[in-house]
Amino acid sequence: MIPDPTDPCWQRVITSERDLADAALATKILVARLRREARSDPGSLKAKISELHSYFASNSVAAGDIALF
Repeated sequence: MIPDPTDPCWQRVITSERDLADAALATKILVARLRREARSDPGSLKAKISELHSYFASNSVAAGDIALF
């Protein structure tokens, strides 16, 4: 089950530096980009959370990576 976009786990994923070594490559690439963009523009955090949530909602293969958060 994918957490609601308002769940704090999404913000933690983007604002932390936690290693996602066990995540799928596509997830690692996306999270790295979202982290970089959120650091350079903190006001975009809500949009980055929405993008990350949409990625998991539309990508059932990556759903297993949610447990890593």
